[in-house]
Amino acid sequence: MVSVTARKIRDHGREHGSLGVGRVYAGYLISYPIVGRGMVIFRDPNGHRMVTTPVRRVLGAFDGDKLYVETENSVYQLTFRGEMQAAPQRAVASHAT
Repeated sequence: MVSVTARKIRDHGREHGSLGVGRVYAGYLISYPIVGRGMVIFRDPNGHRMVTTPVRRVLGAFDGDKLYVETENSVYQLTFRGEMQAAPQRAVASHAT
């Protein structure tokens, strides 16, 4: 999980103008964007999240502080605000024999 700010920088195929371009979404990215899947940013502890249409391509280096994600409808600039943290491991019950 990593703290991220996503800025919508382009809107594809909108007939009624560029609604939402420039909008900023701050939250936590659970996993890096994967082509063919929607990108999910959790925005607050109450479960609000931003879900995109499927990702078409990802531009930039994963070890950098910026990444560009093109989805079916939009392009987002992601700015990472911290290091990727491993998800907490679940405890595994062991049975003594």
